[in-house]
Amino acid sequence: MKTFPARSRRTAHAVVGGTLLLSLTATACVGGETSSNRPSAKLSDKDIPAFTFALYSQPPGYDKATSTQPVTTGSFMSLVTEPLERTSPTGTFTPALAEKVTQPDPKSIVYQLRSGLKFSNGAPLTAEDVAWSITHTGTPPAQTSTSVQGFKSAKVTGDLEVTVKLKAAVPGSRARLASTVLVQEKKFALANKSKLGTSDAIPVGTGPYKITSASASGVTLVRQSAYWGTMPKAKKINIEVIPDDNSAQLAMRSGEIDLRQLTNVKAAPQWRAVPGTTVYSGPSTALNFLTMDVTKAPFDDVHVRRAIAHTVDVPGLIKGAWGGEATRHRGFVPAQNVARVAGGKNNAQKFLDTLPTYDFDLKKAKTQLSRSKHADGFSTTIKYLDSIPATKVLALSLQQNLKTLGIDAQVKSTTLNAWSADFFQHKLTGLNLAFGFTASTYDPSSMLGQVVGKENIGPQKLNIANFTTPEVEKALPIVRSAGPNAPRWKASQTLLTQIAEQAPYVPLPSEKFVMAMGKGFASSTGKITTEDYFNGSWALNLRATQAQ
Repeated sequence: MKTFPARSRRTAHAVVGGTLLLSLTATACVGGETSSNRPSAKLSDKDIPAFTFALYSQPPGYDKATSTQPVTTGSFMSLVTEPLERTSPTGTFTPALAEKVTQPDPKSIVYQLRSGLKFSNGAPLTAEDVAWSITHTGTPPAQTSTSVQGFKSAKVTGDLEVTVKLKAAVPGSRARLASTVLVQEKKFALANKSKLGTSDAIPVGTGPYKITSASASGVTLVRQSAYWGTMPKAKKINIEVIPDDNSAQLAMRSGEIDLRQLTNVKAAPQWRAVPGTTVYSGPSTALNFLTMDVTKAPFDDVHVRRAIAHTVDVPGLIKGAWGGEATRHRGFVPAQNVARVAGGKNNAQKFLDTLPTYDFDLKKAKTQLSRSKHADGFSTTIKYLDSIPATKVLALSLQQNLKTLGIDAQVKSTTLNAWSADFFQHKLTGLNLAFGFTASTYDPSSMLGQVVGKENIGPQKLNIANFTTPEVEKALPIVRSAGPNAPRWKASQTLLTQIAEQAPYVPLPSEKFVMAMGKGFASSTGKITTEDYFNGSWALNLRATQAQ
């Protein structure tokens, strides 16, 4: 597909791009509020003729459920095919297609739909459309099926009512469905089953926009007049691909683009210096980690994994790869991800601080390797994502440090789409830099309960290290099921300890979530959260600013 350099004319449209946060679990991030570098601008209520969104990677499709980058696709398709609800960083829900949601028992979620809604083609929205969309999202081989844990069925139980049944009482199921499911017309989807999600069969939705152009020459979203809700201000949204941040920054300086998520957060100060540009910045709970397949040599040797863990220069990387715009974590997940069952964030952090750590220490690395079956070294590969500069810095740093141990690591570039495809097919090899995995709730069932254990191994699942132990198998069902906090916290501690001791995953710092918005525009909420970005609220909150 075609991409456009910064000098492209503003009227040209390039293909939709990806997001820095891969969110391969297809769930929403739970992050803090963002803040901007500019004082609040006076907002205008006038329509915006056109708005250009510059992304850095093209998505593999337009159907979120089957896309190998579900959240990338969802970040713009949520304006075409809408969610049942939208979530916020605090865990609250805002009604969308579902007017009312109830949970009569731990294994049931009932959606009461708004009446009188229509798809962009004029057909009425029915409960059948919603039930089919939920099933389409939650059932393999959908890439999103791993996110809808415990999904059993979605059936029409009333004129405008759909009931979801779960196999077990899974914590956070409502939040996962809210952040994963995008409703589309069943009739169109079935009629175009073999090509659904391609540019020849873009799902039909009820959203404020419809796609009028989607091809190698670009993507254009235009407001649809029959939209049921409050009409967004931008009449047209043009999506443009600019692979690197430097070119994107030049494009924003010249007024050719209006919005960009930074793939190189180290350059945030430069973006803040662009006249009229507002940079929204905030913490992210996106998980970045180094992972190794524990079932294949040489990574089946725990001493090899520990040796490699000691070669990761975290302090140097925070400075060199992220320019200080990143946070180090103790343990596989940050404290807030398990705070709910731990009795608070402080309690969670106290435990995380007791876990084994692998500080950057090449002497310790050599000692660990000498205890392995590969004391003389070996060869492997490290792949980095060509659109995320930090991954290249990380890969080259690892290559240099591993060389001192006699380990020959060949550094190779890969695209986000190629890496995602290998991930979902469970075909990753060598040392892998996994970036941007996100948790849907402040609960250990999300991420921690998905990256270990036999049940999480295979295509569309998240245990890419193929890691399990007898201790993991005993604790995992407790973590993944609803129940009292005390046993779930004890089981979570077991999983965290097993990961720390066995090192199938080596935690890496989490970079901040940074968005840059060009001169003349602002968010009506004064922020852009990760949830806003992924569920389409960024466009609903978009406003022009009045000249001062």
